[in-house]
Amino acid sequence: MKIRSLMVRFALLTGLLSLALSAQADALANFLARLQQLQSLEADFTQVTRDNAGRTLQQLNGTLTVAKPGKMRWQTAAPYEQLVVSDGELVWIYDMDLEQVTIRNMDLRVQETPALLLSGDSAQVGQNFTVAESLQGDFSRYQLTPKDRSQLFEKLEFQYQQQQLESMRIYDAAGQITEIVFARIKTNKPTDRQAFIFDVPEGVDVIDGRHEL
Repeated sequence: MKIRSLMVRFALLTGLLSLALSAQADALANFLARLQQLQSLEADFTQVTRDNAGRTLQQLNGTLTVAKPGKMRWQTAAPYEQLVVSDGELVWIYDMDLEQVTIRNMDLRVQETPALLLSGDSAQVGQNFTVAESLQGDFSRYQLTPKDRSQLFEKLEFQYQQQQLESMRIYDAAGQITEIVFARIKTNKPTDRQAFIFDVPEGVDVIDGRHEL
């Protein structure tokens, strides 16, 4: 009887595991389908960071432009001015207040700029993240948990309203949540190639991190 009971439990656990893996595979496939349909995106955004008690720590506005493969321009307005530009190979992070530019290889920067996932190689999502999907009315939410626990964030969320990206959320290890809500979105329209070119301004400090590869 004990052996039979153990066999039944094992069968149930195996069945539950199979269902969980199937749901995870479906979530990944659905999220990848959305990423693969996106060739370019331009939008305004509002970004709000809150602590684990829900208090607002920072609020800022900006613009985002992405285009495949791997191109991005993320610019925030005063008083927190910052410009992040990727040409598909390198990422430049320009902190205007500090008069400092940091250069990195793009494949190292997703942990600091998750919006790069929108323009990067969608095939790498399944290699780097576990994906879960939840549905509520017209909204679809995809939760991405890094397989590499050394990432600066614990999970990411992409929320769509029907076919349109509506917001992103970034959850960090300190319990802070950064929510980015998009507006005036244009998808799959021609973008300005100059948006993805960055010329280092004269007189700024340059931190070249490309040797980290």
